[in-house]
Amino acid sequence: MRSRMLATFAVLALSTATASSHGAPDAAALIGSWKLVSYEDRDANSASVYPYGKAPAGLLVYDATGHMAIQIMTTPPPDVASGDWNLFTVKEKIALYDAYIAYFGRYEVDSARKIVIHLPEADLSRLYIGRREERHYELAGDRLVLAATWTQNGKTWSGTRVFQRLR
Repeated sequence: MRSRMLATFAVLALSTATASSHGAPDAAALIGSWKLVSYEDRDANSASVYPYGKAPAGLLVYDATGHMAIQIMTTPPPDVASGDWNLFTVKEKIALYDAYIAYFGRYEVDSARKIVIHLPEADLSRLYIGRREERHYELAGDRLVLAATWTQNGKTWSGTRVFQRLR
């Protein structure tokens, strides 16, 4: 009886671990490269903000080993006076920094809750490092929508990122 109960617990633990990891049913559908189509934030009054412009460039990658990376940039990028990074002004560097977001790390999928969790190991702004960034996802063919809600400066925001699968 005891060995049967231990075996049952082991199977339950294994299936729970698998369901919350990149082995989950939707995880296979997330694997690949995704081009950013739109990036929109809304405040509590539903006023839209486009922090990277209305036509940002971006790439999101999920791989089969549970790794992910994302980069997003304002298009066109801010102008700089020189083609030499060492000659950029502080003002130009700030504008370039403000026009770009990038991080990479691992990810997990919770198919039951329709959530992908980004686990950044490196981040351009360092804000996400070591955090569990949950994104609600919707998959429809070659379209992926990621959504999140957060509070910033006492104000509640919701963000929607739409991606198209690259082939």
